[in-house]
Amino acid sequence: MAGAEEQIEIPTEVSEGGEPPMPRREKKPHEKGITFREFDHVKDFEDLVKTIVQLCDGEEQERLREMEDWIVKNEGAWVLPEGFNSFLGSVFHKPDWPSAGRIAMVRLLSYGAEQDDIVYILNMDRKDHTVMNYAQKIDRLPITEQESLAMFFCNLFETGSASQWLLYTSEWDAPGGGLPLSNIRVTTKVAVTALLGDTPTLVNYGSALMANLATKEFFDDVCSELAMAILQFYQGKPPEEQVFRCMKALGKFCAVASRDVPQLVKMIGPEPSKFSGMSPRVDELIEPIMARLATVPMF
Repeated sequence: MAGAEEQIEIPTEVSEGGEPPMPRREKKPHEKGITFREFDHVKDFEDLVKTIVQLCDGEEQERLREMEDWIVKNEGAWVLPEGFNSFLGSVFHKPDWPSAGRIAMVRLLSYGAEQDDIVYILNMDRKDHTVMNYAQKIDRLPITEQESLAMFFCNLFETGSASQWLLYTSEWDAPGGGLPLSNIRVTTKVAVTALLGDTPTLVNYGSALMANLATKEFFDDVCSELAMAILQFYQGKPPEEQVFRCMKALGKFCAVASRDVPQLVKMIGPEPSKFSGMSPRVDELIEPIMARLATVPMF
């Protein structure tokens, strides 16, 4: 891991279920990421109730009442019981439950991410990985669900503890088999899928998530995948704001994976100089990347 003097020390202690019980305090104050706060959370809660209440058993209906205390009455996530993640599992993973309910639930989580206590819900899920197993399917979900998930991941950068949760490296078995999953791998998949997504809204969230990741410290094994997505994105003609966000991320990935990512940029392209002159702030980010690329041997 690069930049030990910078922001985060990845947690190493684990609790039951394989995840750190709480993220360590950052060495520097948390740098709030790009987030999206345009919500009608009362309507989102009403939509959730309307779409799933008839499918809920008595215990699940009690979870809805507790959610009202949390999200509508603003009593804090602490009102939710330890078994709340089982309710999330029903909403996210029961095939006969409607997509509209999943969208409403993710929007409510996104709204709640403004408060530090969102990490209470995230850590409650450290054994079953209900949220991350759902997010891992992002490329197979309807576009509206993809957009809600990508916004949620952006909004988790509102606080230091929630954003660090996205970077956990402890692995668990993927449902249905395949390579093991970890929070950072799922976060990478969400970022890549969103940036290369099919709607302007999804791409906007993806570029924001890339920029948010650039504010953090993490292991270099995901940098190449993230950088390749940015290079593919740069094949088009993105607007200045999204070029700036992704250039910030590309510079960070070049620094973390100081051999592999610069080689990828040289081999795959386009080189960042494609966007020279777009704006002073983009030029400022391009300069150190190009200096680093100049040291990469040609093949």
